[in-house]
Amino acid sequence: MAAAGTLHTDESIVINCPLSQVFSYMTDPARATEWVSSAEEYAMVSGSPDVPGSLAAVTTKVAGVKLHATEEITAYEKNRTIGFHSTESRIPYERALDFTSDGDGATKVTYRLDAETGTGIFKFADAITQKLYAHDVRGNLRNAKTILEATNG
Repeated sequence: MAAAGTLHTDESIVINCPLSQVFSYMTDPARATEWVSSAEEYAMVSGSPDVPGSLAAVTTKVAGVKLHATEEITAYEKNRTIGFHSTESRIPYERALDFTSDGDGATKVTYRLDAETGTGIFKFADAITQKLYAHDVRGNLRNAKTILEATNG
């Protein structure tokens, strides 16, 4: 559970594609702007996406505000998880994607995010922002599902 002063989002979806295919697609920096609707740019600036300590530059548009961040990969276990921590961001956050196979060719993806409240655009509208962000995450997961299932079919 998130601590006080933290916005917490935890959303899951089942994608009817093999675990390795889903993991490969959703952890590929070159594919981020395809399935994440708020992502305008996402690029590795050091290291590689499968090495903790590597850095990525991110540009998103949230609630009409363009945000730039640098995030560090904090965890990587192939076909299981990838984690991130903001190192430069107006809104400090940690996020992770976890992947599990159902054993029948489908993959459950869980997206978790914890972001600090009381700063920047979150200062006065934490509850509203929480709901909007969770809605956005659900939409992004549905985008990934649609793309992956179309290419798998």
